[in-house]
Amino acid sequence: MKLLSKLLVVGLLLALMIAPVAAQEQDIPGPGEGDPIIFPNLGTDISTLNPILSADGSSNTIIGRIFPNFIGINPDSFALEPNVRAAVVTGWELAEDGVTYTFTLRDDWTWSDGTPITGEDYKYSFDAINTISTPLSYVLDDVADVQVPDPYTVVVTLNEPSCSAINNIASIPMVPSHVYSERFATFEDMIDSPLNQPTVNPEATANRWTYSNFRPGEQVTLLADQNFPDPYLDEVLGEGQGYVVPEGWVFRNIADQTLIVESFINGDITIINSTPADRKDEIRALAEEGQAQLWEVPAGTVRFIAVNEADPTNPQPGLDEDGNAIDQGAHPILGDVRVRQALMHALDWEALNIGVFNGEGIQLASHFLPTNWAYDESIPFYEFDVEEADRLLTEAGWVEGPDGVRVCEGCLYAEEGDPLEIELITNAGNVENEALGVLLLDQWGDVGVNLDLQVIDFNILVEELQAQTFDMVLIFWNFGAPADPQSDIQVTFDPSNDLPGAGFNTTSYNNPRVNEILEAANDPAQTDNCDQDIRRDLYREAYQILRDDVPWIWVSTSIVTTAAQGNVQNYDPKIGGAYWNEDGYVIMSEAR
Repeated sequence: MKLLSKLLVVGLLLALMIAPVAAQEQDIPGPGEGDPIIFPNLGTDISTLNPILSADGSSNTIIGRIFPNFIGINPDSFALEPNVRAAVVTGWELAEDGVTYTFTLRDDWTWSDGTPITGEDYKYSFDAINTISTPLSYVLDDVADVQVPDPYTVVVTLNEPSCSAINNIASIPMVPSHVYSERFATFEDMIDSPLNQPTVNPEATANRWTYSNFRPGEQVTLLADQNFPDPYLDEVLGEGQGYVVPEGWVFRNIADQTLIVESFINGDITIINSTPADRKDEIRALAEEGQAQLWEVPAGTVRFIAVNEADPTNPQPGLDEDGNAIDQGAHPILGDVRVRQALMHALDWEALNIGVFNGEGIQLASHFLPTNWAYDESIPFYEFDVEEADRLLTEAGWVEGPDGVRVCEGCLYAEEGDPLEIELITNAGNVENEALGVLLLDQWGDVGVNLDLQVIDFNILVEELQAQTFDMVLIFWNFGAPADPQSDIQVTFDPSNDLPGAGFNTTSYNNPRVNEILEAANDPAQTDNCDQDIRRDLYREAYQILRDDVPWIWVSTSIVTTAAQGNVQNYDPKIGGAYWNEDGYVIMSEAR
């Protein structure tokens, strides 16, 4: 499993995928003649098919398959790009003012009732979001106005120049405005309307699938949409000759992960989209026997230890009302970067991976995942080096005490003679976090750190974390998709988000160069109109600085194990779209 981890870390993500069966023209059934795809729903029933109001994962899973995207995510790069399948934007320009985006839309796509898809369908959604409170109201932080000068041109005006605003622009959905205008006389009428119920047929959709029916407590059934304009099989049969192969797509309710695994083993579902750790070996064994096709990639979460740099007895915001840095004091031990670096060197990653994560962890060097488009594999991990940890602690004025615990002798912030004692808190009920804490007791104890591990209720942990009254907190952070380095860094490490009791910069981190980088990387004027290569270099510098400063101890992300049945031809998951080509899946039962 060490090799598996290393392969993923250097970005060779697809090396773990058992190669899908290449499409063979003679093996492909006709339009809608393939067996349906059956996908598990571990969550609750869908609550709506209205993209403007949807806020739950189950509903969004269906919505993403029956409505088009405005801007698509390239499955290869995991970044927002023009001309992506199932999206309407073919290109865009950002004006010199840095606030005016002009998008060009494709003109060859219609809703399922034959009505052309135009910019008015995008503007309708924006106008609704701008009028009523919806789960998408956050886009208004960036987007000030949307205009449609002609059916296939959309002009978006921002509140201020921002390269990262493209993510919020892409979040505004495409809906059939001709249908919604008839359903809802005003946007206010949309709120709590019975027409938002998931049993109500959406009437007009546009993607690989069309809506068929919803059976509460059981499943949602979609049918192949042969009007989908760019099917996967165009690549095999020739431009304009492709079609949707499976007759449909079924979202089947299954109560828990154990039942999902059993259903997959029994052949009752097509895909298993996340395998519990204790069942992964079974799925891998099926793959070795040719009964499954395996794909394993990093999760979208990171396990980390937040390291408080400020005085925990007197939490202060990072900035005053004028934007000037406030003196927050220093943590008596962790305020010294050498101590934080020593803790990194004293962390035996390989031992933690085997002892806690069963070899399924992926080591991280800084605040990014291998799936991030700005990922830089050249940023080194901290080597497990006890001698270097000892050297750094001694240099920082923490010398060996009579009982093996180091004491302050010329340290920067603690009182002379104070012991090197640090409290680490984590949440009860998370077995891996508790096990990790126990191993760190020994590993950091070996370099003279007296670690006080406290396992507490999760809600209390969150309160302490945000109150900034802690030494260290072991917890998770979830990264969004597509990767957004600007937001990922800014939310957690910008001093404007250092707000005791409210913000997510809970470690009181403030590095002027990182702040400069974030400002430059988000400024069209400094990045040649948001050129991604220029922005990538800037973010890489920020990631290196974060790695060196250690505001967090980045422990690991994990491996998500996904699989398809062995008889699925054209199963071709990619890092930015595991099911990007499901319209071309060829599944044929023995009876056929």
